[in-house]
Amino acid sequence: MGFRKSSEILRDFVADHQQLFDKTHEKMVYIIGFSGCLCTHIFYLLMFQMLHVKELFYFNIASVAIYMTLLILTNVINTERNMLLYAADLEIIACAFYATYLLGWTPDYGMFLMLIIPSTFLTQAKRFYIPFIVTFIALFAYIYLKFTITDASDIKYHFDDESCMKALHIANIFVSTFVLLFTSVAYMLHREYMEFKLVDQRETFKKLASIDPLTNLYNRRAMNENIRAIRRNSISPRSQYVIGIGDIDNFKKINDTYGHDIGDKVLVYVSNLLISTIPDGGYAARWGGEEFLFIIPESNIDEGVAFTEKIHKSLRAHTFEIEDCLFGVTMTFGVSVGIPTDKIDSVITHADKRLYKGKNNGKNHTEYTD
Repeated sequence: MGFRKSSEILRDFVADHQQLFDKTHEKMVYIIGFSGCLCTHIFYLLMFQMLHVKELFYFNIASVAIYMTLLILTNVINTERNMLLYAADLEIIACAFYATYLLGWTPDYGMFLMLIIPSTFLTQAKRFYIPFIVTFIALFAYIYLKFTITDASDIKYHFDDESCMKALHIANIFVSTFVLLFTSVAYMLHREYMEFKLVDQRETFKKLASIDPLTNLYNRRAMNENIRAIRRNSISPRSQYVIGIGDIDNFKKINDTYGHDIGDKVLVYVSNLLISTIPDGGYAARWGGEEFLFIIPESNIDEGVAFTEKIHKSLRAHTFEIEDCLFGVTMTFGVSVGIPTDKIDSVITHADKRLYKGKNNGKNHTEYTD
């Protein structure tokens, strides 16, 4: 069951990687981001206290309170955490605007007004219009400052020691690098999560289109594709493959006596038996109703019969128990061989004729001769 096994492996792989951006990890991304902003504003608070810039000192007290509140809300709110990001965006814009207004362009707080634009687009995807609103506000603030803060006379605070401004400038460079790096990593994780999710969805749709939902075997359409693939990939033009068709004996009687739910359980049991028994490289399908088809590549008639004998042996040893009733199930198989140059319909028809020969000759065995 090549496709089934590979599909399960891929689904497990996707499920493992979805943890990169599940609810717990999304929460951690918010906590790390807001904690970084909190530490940054504590640093600014101490810096502006030392520089005696009381407006920005008080502003950063408020900023510290805001990010502490956002951290608390991150642990309380399980949905719509994007609203917290909107609040952080507005705080960053306000801080950059006010610091530039008071200190001028030298510390380069104005860079945050430009940096917030790509950061917002990278991290806020639930409401597509929000990044555009943030962009408009940040751009308007930047342009306003460019026209109003043109020289040293336009700012309130002047420092004789330029090393203070240089220190703030360097600090802002590190902070801006952290912001850009953090938002890029968050976006990368989210993008990887979405890609894995799309792969999972594609595999799910492929499975729905190829797999019988009751038995988890291939359906007729998918099985025809597998048979064609086996013929194309044959080692040589004379390589043999075995095709067999099996039918559950007296299945209508089982449905009529015990009900269709029990009939479905019988179908599932037989299907699981086929899946666990078929050799590597082989495929099994629900061909219709209680009829199953299998193909084993690079094999001969004896190997095909040996496979069906394993099925017979397992079925004969199994008893279905329904309330106080016990019953067993048998199958009849018709097996045929083909080579890549044979018409596949002819090989299947040949196996089907042998199946009905087996039905007419007492059932519960495998027919492999004409």
